Amino acid sequence: MQLVVRRLAAAGSVALVTVALTACASGPEHQAVSPLAQLSVEEGLDEAPNGIDEMAPADVLEQSLAAMRATGSYRVSGTTVSGNTIDIAFKDGVGSVGSVGAENPVQLVATPGAVYVTGDESLGEVVGADVGTTLAGKWLLISPEAASSFAIFSDGSTFAAAVLGADDPEGLTAVREVDGQPAVGLIFPETGGTLWVAATGEPLPLRLEEKGASAGTGVIAFSDYGTEVAVTPPAEDAVVDLTKIPVPTATPTPTP
Repeated sequence: MQLVVRRLAAAGSVALVTVALTACASGPEHQAVSPLAQLSVEEGLDEAPNGIDEMAPADVLEQSLAAMRATGSYRVSGTTVSGNTIDIAFKDGVGSVGSVGAENPVQLVATPGAVYVTGDESLGEVVGADVGTTLAGKWLLISPEAASSFAIFSDGSTFAAAVLGADDPEGLTAVREVDGQPAVGLIFPETGGTLWVAATGEPLPLRLEEKGASAGTGVIAFSDYGTEVAVTPPAEDAVVDLTKIPVPTATPTPTP
């Protein structure tokens, strides 16, 4: 899942996003997962009932992304090999809610045109403002410039296209059992990652595995398709506008 890491790192080029990616998701613990080498072939099933194993890899990816969009909502959760954790629920056209990071929790609520985040006092060190007490129990409405770097997390279609559709798959695995469900793996040679796609019913993405994935890390899971997602912006009196927080100025050095 080096592709995911690169996408997260690209978002982290803005200071505020860097905080988000060095913070720890506060969602529920993720199930231990097996890396590719430990997945067992489902006994008695040597072809995909939905026919995706007979298609070109690029066509499988295209159909998988289309099936994903058609559900209207989904959840993405997991931890990369580098330790960045994501747990976000997306609803197309409405926004997203969840958390992202590695050590200190950063919560996120995104709606069209607005992104709100909240976390501990470490958030202030990155935005360059004294938000330690200002953010107590409040949400930070981040600037348009910083919000643009959160685009990958604020919209389900954007996230899917950026993470799953940014590279061309060049091969398919045999049918295997992934999280108790028959699946076919799309192999991305550039990154060494594998996207597991449902081999029965709609070809929905199930799991993206980074090269070197091991139990609990290097895996991003896609789930809760079509489930209602409540994206509720924080109340107005609980929001602090980042652009209105004063930025500390350095004390001038006296001239000798």
